Amino acid sequence: MAFSGETVEKAWRQAGGKCKCRRKRHDHNYGVCNKALVFANRGREGRGSWEAHHMSASGGDGLGNCEILCWNCHVGTGTFGG
Repeated sequence: MAFSGETVEKAWRQAGGKCKCRRKRHDHNYGVCNKALVFANRGREGRGSWEAHHMSASGGDGLGNCEILCWNCHVGTGTFGG
């Protein structure tokens, strides 16, 4: 499964260029990570890096199943590389 470029761009705009992780086990102080991200840093490690993440493995590749996560939150989901 992979998101289309259009889906990723729409999800990015909805996220406002920030990580939207709400996972309690990631210990976000205010309920959402909200780390500022850099569009050109998708799939890279380091400051401002991020990935478009499937919220559910069975949810498909549509916008409703796409969330923008900073690199640390993406890796922290346990599905990195999958």
